[in-house]
Amino acid sequence: MKLIIKDILFISRPRFWMYVLGTFLVGVIASGNLFLYGNFTKLLLVIFGVFFTLPANLFIYGVNDIYDYETDIYNNKKIKYETVLQPEKHKKIWLIIVVLFVPFLPLLFLINVPTVIALLVFLFTGLFYSAKPIRAKTKPPLDVVFSSIIYISPALVGFFITGNTNIEWLAVLGGVIWAFGMQTYSAVPDIEADRKAGLNTLATMLGDKKALWFCFLSYFISACIGFYYLGSIAAFFGLVYIVIVLLSLNNSSKLFKYYTFFPLINVAIGALLFFYMFFKSIF
Repeated sequence: MKLIIKDILFISRPRFWMYVLGTFLVGVIASGNLFLYGNFTKLLLVIFGVFFTLPANLFIYGVNDIYDYETDIYNNKKIKYETVLQPEKHKKIWLIIVVLFVPFLPLLFLINVPTVIALLVFLFTGLFYSAKPIRAKTKPPLDVVFSSIIYISPALVGFFITGNTNIEWLAVLGGVIWAFGMQTYSAVPDIEADRKAGLNTLATMLGDKKALWFCFLSYFISACIGFYYLGSIAAFFGLVYIVIVLLSLNNSSKLFKYYTFFPLINVAIGALLFFYMFFKSIF
């Protein structure tokens, strides 16, 4: 079976591209004023910005779809809302991922060591979240830990690539805890299908109600850490997510509907955070 460009884009989940590209951009702006970087650094930022679109996302979600096939065939969300990647397409996806990665390999010799480490962490967790022998997504709480690192490590790449290594690790922890909530919330609609397939996740282990309360706690803690660094705007962002979780707890029949709006909410919040930090850095 052939894979056309439309298929490749669909597998890469364009609505989720901003999850890694967005955190990359937040990491960049957290490092300082964009206008003060040299031309070479700016070029690297543009190239890595491109990497965190189709190549990085096809890697994350393509590997996920390859190793999740036996689960996805039971999952109505995958069948109706996304897609089930048939086995005959698996080798082609691997090949396309490699082809997309090859042009970026020389960059490993042009970036500093902290950036290389952050990038390798992204690749390691992105691969072994789904792939064997680790397959972290089936070993709670490794599922939320690996998933969170996948989405936060691009921020470290963006921060370190500018040459700034004076990072606030408490802020990074706040981001990781926020991603705990994001990953767990997205796993709640999959609980029934995952249980049918014998797939263990933190969400299946806790059940839908407890998993949603875990999301509530994650967003509350991350908002508190964010408030320490950013003030009231972080509290507002936290409130948005907390309201979504409370709505889901109050009306579980609409949880999937709320889930479908989640990417838009994440992109909107991410954009507001980026521009807030951008204007703060230049004024």
